[in-house]
Amino acid sequence: MAVEVGQFLVVKVRVESSHNIEEIKKIAFEEFDADGIQEFSIDEAQVDDILGERAYSGGDVPESVIDEVESVTTAANEFEYSFFFFNGDITRGEGFKNALATNKNIKEVICETMEYSDWNEEWKKHYKPIEIEDDFKVIPEWFKEDDFKNDLDNIYINPGMGFGTGEHETTYLCLKLFNKMKEDFSPKNLCLDFGCGSGILGIGAMKKSNMLVDYVDIDPRALDNCLTNLKLNFNEEGLNGLRLISRERFEVSEKYELVFANILEHVLISEKSLILDSLKEGSFLILSGVLNHQVENIRNQYSNLNFVEVVSKGDWSAIMFRKGE
Repeated sequence: MAVEVGQFLVVKVRVESSHNIEEIKKIAFEEFDADGIQEFSIDEAQVDDILGERAYSGGDVPESVIDEVESVTTAANEFEYSFFFFNGDITRGEGFKNALATNKNIKEVICETMEYSDWNEEWKKHYKPIEIEDDFKVIPEWFKEDDFKNDLDNIYINPGMGFGTGEHETTYLCLKLFNKMKEDFSPKNLCLDFGCGSGILGIGAMKKSNMLVDYVDIDPRALDNCLTNLKLNFNEEGLNGLRLISRERFEVSEKYELVFANILEHVLISEKSLILDSLKEGSFLILSGVLNHQVENIRNQYSNLNFVEVVSKGDWSAIMFRKGE
């Protein structure tokens, strides 16, 4: 397939269940160096068909309506993800498509060539602000307003690099749980964002509770993306006291008042000793990357902690524990 200068590739993948996408993302980013991902979208025509006379025109759509639309598309097994290839030899997108040919969980794979001149609008139209609460949102950087670095109600991100955008249920649920108990923390308390990805969770802890955060990830590209988002959200003086650490170099030297671990079930189990060791007495632990049917197993694995709450959205859940007290 010949690709001309000024073009990029989009590989659209439809799967039977949203949790199957983790394997596909790993192939895309680790084997074929995908440049970005659109994790889910549904166009306006589909929304109108689902809502009928209740279809919205302009303004913010209530969360209850978003949940209704998502529940209908979930029931219909309509999960579509787009992977973008726009740097270097973009024909690797074709290789990615071919690598998925034998995956039985995939319903359809489509590879499209698009003009790079349309890139910005094509990319941006899929990302809108995500409301966690009225005073807590995740916002793509192109929606930022004047003096946005002093805005403590919004987390600004450069979305699309596959390290977390706030759109995924697990990130949303972690922020939802954190927001319920953010008043329990004092300024300069310590937070660990373990498997930080884009850094959204740690940035939330910095903005809402003025915590000092250690960001840890196994992927150096994730730490680069995290640093990009930190610089987007804070002035230079606001970055004092945080650390970005690769997993292979991370050791628990201090205990944390709050630990996020938004990864996957098998990693939550394999890293359990380190995660437990990182907790200070009375501290909170928020775990996610957990499918609904995996909640009981994770609760059993962490049964030496006090269970606080579990919240769910779609196929996914997040669990909050507390150590002691």
